[in-house]
Amino acid sequence: MLNQSSAETLECLYQLLNYVDEDDEALIRDATLRYGNDYLEICNQARGLLSSLGDRADGEVRRFYELLADHAMGRIRGFGNAAYALARYMELGGREVVLRVQFRLMGFAEDVVEDLIRAGVLMHRSRDVLFVPEYLIPRLLEISGDITIPDVKELLSGANIRELIAVEAAVFGARPVNWLFRAIYGMDFRELITGTRIDGLLDGSVGELILNPAIDVQAVRALIHEMKDSAARSFKRILSPHGQYMYSRVARCGVVYTVFGEGGRELILLCPWVLPSRRFLDYHSREERVIVVGTSPSNEFAKLMRRHTEELPSRTGFVFLSNNEAMVYSPRASSKSFDSFLDFLYRSNLKVTYLD
Repeated sequence: MLNQSSAETLECLYQLLNYVDEDDEALIRDATLRYGNDYLEICNQARGLLSSLGDRADGEVRRFYELLADHAMGRIRGFGNAAYALARYMELGGREVVLRVQFRLMGFAEDVVEDLIRAGVLMHRSRDVLFVPEYLIPRLLEISGDITIPDVKELLSGANIRELIAVEAAVFGARPVNWLFRAIYGMDFRELITGTRIDGLLDGSVGELILNPAIDVQAVRALIHEMKDSAARSFKRILSPHGQYMYSRVARCGVVYTVFGEGGRELILLCPWVLPSRRFLDYHSREERVIVVGTSPSNEFAKLMRRHTEELPSRTGFVFLSNNEAMVYSPRASSKSFDSFLDFLYRSNLKVTYLD
């Protein structure tokens, strides 16, 4: 029976076998793109084959994998780079909304997903998920393509603090303590995500941070460390605290461990920008610490800090640096070390004000 079936009918039967949603809207949409006015006839033929073959359908279709692969490859002309990107960088499918953003970040046209569905390179497994047919995978893995890899250093050189936070969150998989993030930046982290769009690099418009899959994540991580280290060193020159400087890849900030003459000591965390994750907050959390951040806090900062006072280590204070001003929020527990640190601020020619 299958020997007399068209490649289109076999292709449609294959998708029927792999479609898992009760709602067949996405299935019909694929068939309409792929078969045009003949979609209904081809779908009915495929359903008839599925009904007659029953449990044998999958095994029978497998006998025609080479035919199906040839059929799809014959329609791929003009979309070779997109097919290459799908196989090389995009794990041969995934959630449709993510794939669309990834293709856009890689410079493809908005309708490239429809083109690949039309060619039979992509199929809906469910309403939200697309996949490459099994018979086509070996062929796609053999093709070559031309994908432009963006210059991440150039892209980040013009990024603002919020964009840098989003990139850091994406490449390190980090998430902030949301109330503290709001206290510092005046917005929920989700607002930051949905408002982020860095062409060629990162897009959060669908509610999650999606990176261009062609970039080297390890290289972006190294660049984030480099940028933070460089800016933290400039903070140290401004504040001139005693002690050896180091950069912590755990906390992702500059660190100065200062010992004062009367025996007190303070851990100074120098943060050009900060993603206040639980991991960051737990970094030497029992020490006397001051977190120096290179931005002004939101107007809600002091109020939110008081509301969540028990959720922060009692020996941690904050200093925000902006426009030659140092805005201070003292630790909950009184600290001679913090008082000694304030002396650095007053000697630094910064205008010192207090948030609490």
